[in-house]
Amino acid sequence: MDDPGAEFIVELADHELEALVETMYLVAYSDGSYSAPERARFAHCVSKLTDGRMAGAHFDHVVARIVCRLRDDGMEACVRALRDRLAPRLRSVALILASDMAAADGVLHPAERKLLLSLADAFQMHPEETREVLDGFASS
Repeated sequence: MDDPGAEFIVELADHELEALVETMYLVAYSDGSYSAPERARFAHCVSKLTDGRMAGAHFDHVVARIVCRLRDDGMEACVRALRDRLAPRLRSVALILASDMAAADGVLHPAERKLLLSLADAFQMHPEETREVLDGFASS
């Protein structure tokens, strides 16, 4: 899968960016921990991805909503909701961003792999695209 480039991200509406960020957060949190270093790395990735559109108080507000949704609805419901919120053209981008988040520490935790596969299934990704994302992790 090719990187869509920064121009693509600039054109996205706030709700689309938030869905992409939520996908990244779910992977960051999927192993059950979300330490201060992970949060800092996540915040940096989001700021870079959004070219600063989602930083500071706005970032904190978005993450607080994601945390509440995850706590109240659970991981499976969040994944299903993302499928409904992400247009088909954004699903492969979301999967790439999620895999990049998983790759950030250089170790694919079993919970991260399980979630990536869950996302790919929910997003109705072609098995070849899913394999490409996971193989990309292995070669990074």
